[in-house]
Amino acid sequence: MRHLALLVTAAVPSVLLAHGAFAPAAAPGDDWTQPQLENVTRQIQKEIEELRGEAFERGVAVRLTDGAGFLKHATQRAEEMMPPEMLSAEQDLAVLLGLIPADMDLWKTTLALLEGQVGGFYDPSAETFYLMEGFTGGVARMILSHELTHALDDQLYDIDGKLAPLLSERDASLAFQSVVEGSGTAMMQKWAVAHMGELDPEELQQIASMGTEGLGEAPTFLWKPLLAAYTQGQSFLNAGFSARKRVEAQQKKAARAAKKEGREAPEVVPASFTEVTRTAFETPPRSTEQVLHPEKYWDADQVDEPLKVRLDGTPEGWTRLDESTLGELLLALLVEDARTVDFTNPLALMAVRYTNDAATGWGGDRMLLLGRGDARLLYVATVWDDADEAAEFRAALEARTGAWAGKLAGLKGGVTLLPADEAAPTRVTFYAWRGLKADDAAAAAAAVEVR
Repeated sequence: MRHLALLVTAAVPSVLLAHGAFAPAAAPGDDWTQPQLENVTRQIQKEIEELRGEAFERGVAVRLTDGAGFLKHATQRAEEMMPPEMLSAEQDLAVLLGLIPADMDLWKTTLALLEGQVGGFYDPSAETFYLMEGFTGGVARMILSHELTHALDDQLYDIDGKLAPLLSERDASLAFQSVVEGSGTAMMQKWAVAHMGELDPEELQQIASMGTEGLGEAPTFLWKPLLAAYTQGQSFLNAGFSARKRVEAQQKKAARAAKKEGREAPEVVPASFTEVTRTAFETPPRSTEQVLHPEKYWDADQVDEPLKVRLDGTPEGWTRLDESTLGELLLALLVEDARTVDFTNPLALMAVRYTNDAATGWGGDRMLLLGRGDARLLYVATVWDDADEAAEFRAALEARTGAWAGKLAGLKGGVTLLPADEAAPTRVTFYAWRGLKADDAAAAAAAVEVR
């Protein structure tokens, strides 16, 4: 999904705004001077180069900023990357799926959630890193290690250039954002391990709770894709490195056997996190399914590409407002059991699941948002790996349609799960609406054809 929040670290549609690291607020008056910030930045740039095995092509501009500066940046970035109609479609989607309250302003809520949580952010358009005022010491250095990794990746792979054409596709854009944030998180952890003896325990505790304040009161639609980009993105890259290590071990075994038999030994290619990151940026995962199940990307025998689903036909009098792919992560949100997460407990965070049994087995999907005046209709067609997977998702969806429809009832809306089709046993189709009668919604939905 286009996570607004990811526009910034990466922000709303999940940290797209600038690629930021989150941290708890620090006491005022502890700011570095500009020369101090520049000196520390140059030092950590060199350390990131050593950890990654890649060099910066040029220096990175650094600035101190405050909450107002962050909000200005986030707003400008959203305006540049996502036109108003895209933001409006994101709002409609979240409401029609029953994932946020009808009276919630998604964009304002996202900004409120991020404000005060961001420790720093990298702006690809300006090639500049901003450290929030009040951060110094080990916490600031860890933030720098994360954000400077974004700067390195941007110089090498052009983050915005790759992100821009993906923004119309929710699932693919979140998968790419997971590579971006996974890279930053992985290097931050490698940097922390290398400097473990220098970091104060209290600073480590601060880092452990980075960005968690206020999340407990936010809908999962806001925080779960955001955290997934960091945690599952890192796991995705680590899985790629593990896969490369297994290949390296097989090559070494083959080389030993060849040497023993007097044959020419095959080449052994050492596993490298640098090569793994390069692969992920140059050929990003095509879906959140591949991020959540890394073997479906890294293992040649298990590669699972998303199936294409097409929605043809536009009901008379209606306008197509948005069309995209939701993906496994968002569909998992739709059918998951509500659970309370203690965001102050790092162990509880580690236990958060980003998919579930009903959503696993996703093959592909397509959503279509239609508008007629103030009325909205969301049509979604999903396909699954087999009929059993489709039946499992259908059952989970059916169990939630009552509460879901109840959320839309006050909006003159509802939700309909279409009957199973014997001719298409792997397909599950549903639609939700607001601002019109059920019969009118059914007539509009009937004009949409799944291909």
